[in-house]
Amino acid sequence: MTDRLAITAGVRADLLAIDGRAPYNPAVDSLFGRRTDVMPRRRPELSPRVGFTWEPSGSGRQLVRGGLGTFAGRYPLAWAQTALSSYGVGGLLSCSLTRGPSRYPPAFVPDRRAAPTACAGGFRPDSGDVDLLDRDLRLLRVARGSLAYERALPRDLRLTTEVLVSRTLSEVALFNLKLMPPADTDSHGRVMYGTLRATGASVPNVRSGFPEVIDMRSVPGGHGYQLSTRLESAREARLGGWISYTFSRARDVQTPTRTNVRGTALWSSARVMSGRHDDLTPSISSNDVPHRVIAAGSWVAPWSRAPTTLSFYYVGESGRPFTYVAYGTTLGRGDLNADGSSTNDPIYVPRDAMDASELPISGMSDSTGADNSLAAKAERERTQRTALEAFVARTSCLRRQRGRILERNSCREPWSNTTSASLRQVIPVGARSAEIQLDVFNVLNLVNASWGRRREALPALVEHAGQADGPTSQPMFRLNAAGTGWTTVASESLFQLQLAARYRF
Repeated sequence: MTDRLAITAGVRADLLAIDGRAPYNPAVDSLFGRRTDVMPRRRPELSPRVGFTWEPSGSGRQLVRGGLGTFAGRYPLAWAQTALSSYGVGGLLSCSLTRGPSRYPPAFVPDRRAAPTACAGGFRPDSGDVDLLDRDLRLLRVARGSLAYERALPRDLRLTTEVLVSRTLSEVALFNLKLMPPADTDSHGRVMYGTLRATGASVPNVRSGFPEVIDMRSVPGGHGYQLSTRLESAREARLGGWISYTFSRARDVQTPTRTNVRGTALWSSARVMSGRHDDLTPSISSNDVPHRVIAAGSWVAPWSRAPTTLSFYYVGESGRPFTYVAYGTTLGRGDLNADGSSTNDPIYVPRDAMDASELPISGMSDSTGADNSLAAKAERERTQRTALEAFVARTSCLRRQRGRILERNSCREPWSNTTSASLRQVIPVGARSAEIQLDVFNVLNLVNASWGRRREALPALVEHAGQADGPTSQPMFRLNAAGTGWTTVASESLFQLQLAARYRF
C-alpha cells in the first residue's frame, strides 16, 4: 500500500474426501433414524485471511503486524476409520462368570481357526458396534485474530509482544446415542442415566442391544486466547539467545484422544461428566497450558580454527489439567452415573470427610484372609476418612470445591521443566574436519538426582466398593492411598546422554 504498510489477503480451500462407505443396516436406521452407509458430504472449506505489517516510524525500529482469518484442518482419520467397519453386524463375544449361566466362559480352544462363537451357556452376540459419522461433519475450523508489536532496543535487542484470540467454528464432539435421556439425579446432583444395583453395578437405560452407538458431529463453542512476550538478541555474535513468556487459556467442549480406539473409549475419554451429556458448554480443555516460559541460548568460543559451540534450551510450563474420578475393579462398579462407562465420573468432594452421612466409606477389605470384624472395619474406615480429609485440605482444587462434584479439569499436575544442552567441537583434520557433539537431555536431573522429575497425577482416587444401605442408596467408597500424591514418569525424569561424530570430506 505504501513504503511502510503492506497488506496480504487471500483465501485457501480444503477438501476432505473419504472413499468408501459401510453397508446399510436397516436395524440401525429403524431405531435411530440414521443410515450407516452415509458419510460426511464433501464440501470445500473456504478460509479467507488478511494480514498486514506497518512500520509506523519509518526508521525500522518499530513494527506492527497482525491478521484475521479462518483456518481449517482435517481431524485424525482414525476417528472416522471405525465407521467404515462398525455398522452393527458381528460383535464381540463377552463371557463372564458374573453375568449369569448363559454368559459362562466356554472351554479353551487352542486352534484359532475354531475360536468359540458362543458362551458356555449359549449366549452369542447378535449385533456389533455402531459408529456413525454425521452427514454434516466438517473439518476442524477456527477463526483467529492476532496483533503484535515489535520494537528494537539498545544493545541489539528486540522485544515482541503479541496477542492471539481464537474462536472454534467447528470441532468434533462424540454422542452416545444408545443411552436413553436421563430421568433423575442422585443426592449430590449427579445426572443419572440408569440405576445402580445394591452391589454397585450400573444398569444403564438403553435404546437397543447394540454394544455401542457412537455418533461423531461438528459443534462450535471452543475458544482461547494467549498473550506472549519475547526478548531476543538481534545481532550475530558469539553469545545470543532469546527468552519468552506466554499466558494462555483454552476452552473446548470435548478433548478426544488422537488414537484409533473403540468408539465408547473415545467418547468416555473425551471429558468427564456429571451433568447431561448433551450439555455442550465449553470448559477447561485438556490442552490448556496457562503459563509457559522458554529460554534458549548459544555461545561460540573465540577461537576460529577449531570452533566450540555450547547451546542450551529450557521449557517450563504449567502441569496438565485433570479431574479426580472414581473407579471400580469388580462387578461393574465405578460407573456413578450409570452411563456405561466407569472412567469418566468425577468425585464428590465432601464438606467434611469425617461425616459418615455425607460420604459413605467402606472398611471392608477384599484381601485374602483379612480381618473383617466390626472393630477392624471401623478402624480402616477411620483411617481412610482421616487420610481423605487431610488430602482434601492440602489440595487446593479439592479444598475450594467442598460440597460439590468436581469440575472438569479443575486440578493440575505440578509445574514441569524440560532442559537440554549440546556441546559441539570441530576438529580440523588436514583440509577436512571432524565434529564431535555431546547432547544432554534433562540437564537438571544430571546436576541433581532429585531435580528434573516429571510428576504425573493418579486421577483414580476413590474405589466404588458398593452401595450403602439407607433411605437413599448412596455409593460407598474406599480411598486409594496411593492416589493421594504424584507418581514419577521414569522415562521423562532421567537424564540421557547422546554422543555423535561426523567427518566432513
